[in-house]
Amino acid sequence: MTIGRCGREAELIELLRRGHWPEASSAEIRAHVVDCGICTRRVLLTQAFTRERVSASAEARLESPGALWWRAQLRRRNAALERIARPMLGAQAFAVVIALIAAAVFLASQARHGLGWFAWLAEVPHALHLEALLPATGQTSSAGVWILASLLAIFVLLTGVFAYIASDKR
Repeated sequence: MTIGRCGREAELIELLRRGHWPEASSAEIRAHVVDCGICTRRVLLTQAFTRERVSASAEARLESPGALWWRAQLRRRNAALERIARPMLGAQAFAVVIALIAAAVFLASQARHGLGWFAWLAEVPHALHLEALLPATGQTSSAGVWILASLLAIFVLLTGVFAYIASDKR
């Protein structure tokens, strides 16, 4: 048995570090490890630490407390922003509805009692020659207005769909 440091310990450490122990080691060094207490303890400790490192790396790792705290603060802030945004979204929807109703009432009053501001609306289908798109039986003056109104409704609908798609709150 050798006391202190062993002369072959460096060679054994290199074999252990590369993972070549005992398969790729010579018979001479294996016999030396059986006889040398320092090298035997080195092999036992290295193998024990390697097994523990492998088992510890297989276990789930906890994140750092700072990252956990940061995520909790982020979740709390986002929840508070959502709580605040809910009434604001309702108020915005209410304001849009009121504005649309006011605009519709204004347009209806101007169409009925106005100074002829909407007389040009009846002339738009004739100016665009939309009656050419209609069959011969549907070419009346009111049919062009209905075509224009339906095109306007389709435009408004598609605008709403595109605005919904473009928003980040799907």
